[in-house]
Amino acid sequence: MEALSDRLKTLAVRYKALGNDKIAEDYKVILRMLEHEATVDRKILSGIHTKEPRVTIGDTGFLVDKRGNGITFGGTRILVGSSGADAGFGMNILASVETTGAIFDGDEPTVGNVVSRECDIKMLKPSGNIEGMSRLAVYVRLVNDGGEHSEWLPQGVFYADSIDQDADDDDVQWLTIHGYDAILFAEQDYPANSKLTWPANDIDVVREIAQGMGVTVDPRTVEIMRNAYPVQYNPEYTCREYLGYIAAMYAGCFITSESGELLLVCFWNIPEETRYLIDKAGYAITFGGDRIVV
Repeated sequence: MEALSDRLKTLAVRYKALGNDKIAEDYKVILRMLEHEATVDRKILSGIHTKEPRVTIGDTGFLVDKRGNGITFGGTRILVGSSGADAGFGMNILASVETTGAIFDGDEPTVGNVVSRECDIKMLKPSGNIEGMSRLAVYVRLVNDGGEHSEWLPQGVFYADSIDQDADDDDVQWLTIHGYDAILFAEQDYPANSKLTWPANDIDVVREIAQGMGVTVDPRTVEIMRNAYPVQYNPEYTCREYLGYIAAMYAGCFITSESGELLLVCFWNIPEETRYLIDKAGYAITFGGDRIVV
């Protein structure tokens, strides 16, 4: 939040100096909105609060034909408008929502993993049918006793792998849904219509794999992958194996982000553990502007 605020302040000053008062004022408005949200979030976190989940189901986010196959333009899948959290199922329908995930496989830190996240949802059966491989977008927000709430925060994008229907004691129909994220789609051969010249740069390979998976690459991944390591073509590799090979070059692992984008997490990029004194909300307690080490 602080880094983003500093960036917005810099942009506002820059456009002001260039004589573009309208853009400068727009950045100031955005900054004030973010600062207000941060203040509300701190207030909610510091008091008694609960987590409110919400799930949107369906809406692949991509244009498809009657058979469900992606429609492409110049080889690129066409993204269509997708509903946000406000259009999803809320607490009146949901009984429980849980997401799980890790950075690496197993109990010991390793590199070169491509780790899938999972979700489990129990909900009342809606009027319409939920098809297999339906898109599941999970959100959460914090709510305090006064009715104040944070913004909806994405918690992952998943695809329904199994859907079971059960009858409760009072004959209420419940659905239990288990889903995996888009890493599931990496279990395929490398796209046969590759437009790359091999050996290819690592980031170009990742972009082409992401396109085949139907996702985008997280901007943080692009920021990390600046070494342009050459990658040799291997017809026996799946997309997942390519991603694992490339992740190992950067001492990291591939996962999907909370917004469903392909994300490279490097061990040298994980924040260091600290021993700063913090309050109940997790914010550092300062004395004279300095954080207190315990």
